[in-house]
Amino acid sequence: MLPYFELREIPIGGGRSIAAFGLLVAVGVIVGMRFAQSRARTLGVPEDEINVAIAWALIAGFLGSHLVVLITEPQATMHGIRSLAEFWSGMSSFGGFFGALVGLALYFNRRRRVWLVEADILVQALVLGWIFGRLGCTLVHDHIGSPSSFLLAIRFPDTPRHDLGLYEFLYTVLVLTPAVFLLNRHPRRPGTTIWVVALLYAPARFLADFLRHTDLPAPDVRYFGLTPAQYACILLAAIGLGLARRLTFDPPVSRS
Repeated sequence: MLPYFELREIPIGGGRSIAAFGLLVAVGVIVGMRFAQSRARTLGVPEDEINVAIAWALIAGFLGSHLVVLITEPQATMHGIRSLAEFWSGMSSFGGFFGALVGLALYFNRRRRVWLVEADILVQALVLGWIFGRLGCTLVHDHIGSPSSFLLAIRFPDTPRHDLGLYEFLYTVLVLTPAVFLLNRHPRRPGTTIWVVALLYAPARFLADFLRHTDLPAPDVRYFGLTPAQYACILLAAIGLGLARRLTFDPPVSRS
């Protein structure tokens, strides 16, 4: 098992500090943006277009990630109306995914364009940025799991437990990121990255959510035995399967 280590604040001098999680999220956003801009240049996507798409995805993604927490976790609204503005006080990964999807759909539908190329780029950028976000989750331990003697369990102060942030960090580094770079070795039909990443991520996340704790205060909300994230996994897998089928059997569609 792994030793317990926590890093919530990073001293910056003068008696001040910066939140480790927030810093890593910011780094992840910057890394993802830089990758998306580089990849867009490689594929001939105009710089201004990918930058606007990134902005729509980020704004809608952060908004969606917070709103889902407020809707599915009643304790998140205990501070009243103030909690609506404090997006950092609660974020849902799937809320962010689907929020970004809605934002991109609104942007590109207004332009009456097929946007699978841009979506592929942004999904790849998300995977790279996800490394830093889940590293932040690992350092602050905000996804504590059930007690376990598993090899990668962490010796928390009360008892050894799963740490789902750590597991997803490792899965992103060892599975999702290599998949992105393998996909980019050869030209692929636009949309391929979307369905590949969806079908790699959804089953792993669905199974991991069964390891969430139920013996500590404020356990994750469950509906008919499943967490909201697990229902989102089912939807994500359906989207991945549907897109894979469409790209396999339907003729290519022009972007213009």
